[in-house]
Amino acid sequence: MIRWILVCLLIVGASMASAAATTDNTAGKDAQRYLLSAAPEQQTSELAEAEVTSLTGSEFSALNLIALCFVAYLVWTLGRYLLVRKRDVDKAEADRLKWQVYQSLATSLDAKNYTIISRHLYPNQLDALSVDCVVLSPFGVFVVVVAEQSGLIAIETDSQVWPCRHKNKTHYLANPLTAAAQRAATLAGILNTPFGVRWIVVFPDDAEFSPTRPPDCCKVSEVSLDILRYTRCQFSHEQVRIFEQGVLSYGEHNKRLSA
Repeated sequence: MIRWILVCLLIVGASMASAAATTDNTAGKDAQRYLLSAAPEQQTSELAEAEVTSLTGSEFSALNLIALCFVAYLVWTLGRYLLVRKRDVDKAEADRLKWQVYQSLATSLDAKNYTIISRHLYPNQLDALSVDCVVLSPFGVFVVVVAEQSGLIAIETDSQVWPCRHKNKTHYLANPLTAAAQRAATLAGILNTPFGVRWIVVFPDDAEFSPTRPPDCCKVSEVSLDILRYTRCQFSHEQVRIFEQGVLSYGEHNKRLSA
């Protein structure tokens, strides 16, 4: 991409230089035509000179058009490159945050009682559910949704959008609790259980909540504690295994339908 941009710059520079040289040549020929016009006997030469000047002007206009096209294409290519690069950076940052959530869960939760189904391990299955992680345990089923918004977040539980202040700019975040609750309800229907399915929205550690943190929101470093605070048994280990099969089979079923 960088090499292509440099090639475009060289072409545009050459075109502009040629156009400048043509302009100088035209000015010189105009001066010669003025001198020749003083001699009536050289009118024929003047007409020939006018034709040459006309052709030169046409060539100059064509070069200008070519240079303008290359400049427009260069601007479009550069803008597209910057947009794609920004998207790649945002995606990499989102993936890094989701990996941190998985690492926090995997290092803090006992594998005997907690089964972690992460997007990193089962991307197709969790894409079908539109969630980033599902934690299955006898103490409940936890739907984890990762929100990538940093900065100061004004919590308005009853509002559809939350104002967020980050790097001296105000952004508006769609209420993540609403989406998380809907996805938890979908998972509860898939697992055929009317109770025990909860949701957690996880924010980066540099996020701040105003006036207070909602019960179903936490930071990456707090996500394990939010799950561990539930200690009352809801399901048997056999039910947890059935839930795991249900989540994985649902994703495979949707993958076949979309293929």
